[in-house]
Amino acid sequence: MEKNSLIYVAGHRGLVGSAICRTLRQNGFDRLLLRSRAELDLTDAVAVRLFFAQQRPAHVFLAAAKVGGILANDLYPADFIRENLMIQTNVIDAGYRAGIDRLLFLGSSCIYPKLCPQPIKEEYLLTGPLEPTNRPYALAKIAGIEMCWSYNRQFNTRYLAAMPANLCGKSKLSFGERARRAASCSLAKTWPKPVSS
Repeated sequence: MEKNSLIYVAGHRGLVGSAICRTLRQNGFDRLLLRSRAELDLTDAVAVRLFFAQQRPAHVFLAAAKVGGILANDLYPADFIRENLMIQTNVIDAGYRAGIDRLLFLGSSCIYPKLCPQPIKEEYLLTGPLEPTNRPYALAKIAGIEMCWSYNRQFNTRYLAAMPANLCGKSKLSFGERARRAASCSLAKTWPKPVSS
């Protein structure tokens, strides 16, 4: 990437997206294209296509997703599969149509089987059943990987997919705060509705 490249980071307010932004800035990449969910709803195909057509970033980091814990995934499976499929489909396709040939799609290690041998190897993908509580999220992420591969084969793009194994770092709520809230909710026998990131 050139230092003056226009770089779009989808999901720049999340844990992964904010880390990408910090790293890019630390390495002299200052032309970051950032939009909040209120500014650009990535589930809206028309809005996403218009955004890419007007802005034409050189590179895209796709870190945006509907995320949540085990309980949220279990309670709202349709929301997780629908919104994640829409986000990644809209961004990948609009990026292609705008002529962007470099995109990094970020997923999750939950794409691997529940009882996957350790350490996880790439070839273990689709070799066994997924964890049932987050299967809709995992299937959406698997579809995103296949979409990147398919666009590469058909359109000669250079889209990559990376699946971070575990995430920790700076975010709005630390792991300790999330654990404290989960324990409090568990003790109270009430669970709050998850918030989309």
